[in-house]
Amino acid sequence: MAEGDSRDGRRGWIPPPAEKLTDDLLVEILSRVPYKSLCRSKCVSRRWRRVISHPDHRHLLPRYHLGDAIVGFFYSDTFTNVTGEGRPFVDPSLPFLPKCEFLNVVDSCNGLLLCRCWRLADPRRFDYLVVNPATEQWVILPDSGWSDKVQTARLGFDPVVSSSHFHVFEFVEDGAGDADGNVDDDDDFDGHVKGVEIYSSVTGEWSHKDNGWDWEIRIRDEWNSVFFDGVLHLITLEYVVAAVDVEGNAWRTIPMPQSLVEPFDGIGEGFIGLSQGSLYFVNTDHDEPYKVSVWVLEDYSSEQWIWKHTVSHLHLFRTKRLLFGHDYKVVSIHPEGNIIFLVLPHSKILMSYEMESREVCFICGIGGSSDWLLYLPYVPLYSESLADGH
Repeated sequence: MAEGDSRDGRRGWIPPPAEKLTDDLLVEILSRVPYKSLCRSKCVSRRWRRVISHPDHRHLLPRYHLGDAIVGFFYSDTFTNVTGEGRPFVDPSLPFLPKCEFLNVVDSCNGLLLCRCWRLADPRRFDYLVVNPATEQWVILPDSGWSDKVQTARLGFDPVVSSSHFHVFEFVEDGAGDADGNVDDDDDFDGHVKGVEIYSSVTGEWSHKDNGWDWEIRIRDEWNSVFFDGVLHLITLEYVVAAVDVEGNAWRTIPMPQSLVEPFDGIGEGFIGLSQGSLYFVNTDHDEPYKVSVWVLEDYSSEQWIWKHTVSHLHLFRTKRLLFGHDYKVVSIHPEGNIIFLVLPHSKILMSYEMESREVCFICGIGGSSDWLLYLPYVPLYSESLADGH
């Protein structure tokens, strides 16, 4: 190793030249690079990601404004573009993938998709694929041992930690059904999580971990999840946020805000999202069932939710008596701003609400026929190739 090139913490260490740049100078340089290169630059370091995403730099980095980061939503076999640029940003059929009997998008995380590809030779079985639509790269995962069972599966990926490595969580549930809806013979099943299979692209293998939560937890495939700091967070029927890390060693539950500890009929399980580095929760509550409230977990270790904002149904929808999770649902929160995205499935409308200005915006009409679709926000990732990818 050449003198002066030793690692941080050693005598004589010299920081990379880019680290000497001030934020203003870094923004000035980044404002001149092409859009795809700008997106790749977010993977350089946490500081670069913060600088590129900071609201104060939006007018200097217009190429980064994809409607600010979210370009569209996957749901069912459809992709809806929210950039206003006309044609869909991606083809939802993902035609560059190998042929299969049926393909469905299961999850989306920081630019990657988790898909189930039902086999042509044996339509009762499927393979998991992790896909980058922006670069048309994909990885097929080895069989987890549950390829004839439809489990709840989620993707974990953080491009700041690694632009090529990811984890897949497949939850083994009591009474899981197969492709035809057949279930185990035991009549006592209730769908609680018995354990999890975790795939690591670092090892290329699945590992099994038994349920480590303090009680039986039930989750649903149509509910969203949040992955950050190496931990997957899930909404549950038990009105807690359940979390498990990528090693399957750390399991925890986070209570809901105090007003939701004892929910009543008519309140859904709510929505969790990641924005500005913190976990957010959106729902209605006992005292204000015709309003939508937003809480933020500013101090993750304390498990104390801080109320952030409340808006009435009348302001959002011009009508009052709507049910969260049935007549409307929150489908995303802006990763760097105070904007929530909502869908009215009966009216087939996608809309947004800006908390600071209280502005309601109609984005577009949507397709799909199910009220219970999982709407997956998509942010394109132009980075290096996936590990062992095609």
